[in-house]
Amino acid sequence: MAHVAGVIIWSLAYWILGAAPPGSDLLYFALVNYTTLGYGDVVPVERWRLLGPMTAMNGILLFGWSTAVIFEVLQRAMHIRNNSDEP
Repeated sequence: MAHVAGVIIWSLAYWILGAAPPGSDLLYFALVNYTTLGYGDVVPVERWRLLGPMTAMNGILLFGWSTAVIFEVLQRAMHIRNNSDEP
């Protein structure tokens, strides 16, 4: 859900700044940037073209962060499970 919220926030930023071409799907455009998929059919307005790489850097960082959080939660769960088996 955190990633969905991030994509929505980026799409709102694109809408406020007018960074995407008129008539484009802002959620799709934000998701393409956020996941570092790259441009195919929607290209940003030239004035805001550096906003796409900034979105991609944010997406990479947040995917790494969420992976670390999931790993930590699993590690703690395994630790609790292993300690509960002892008498």
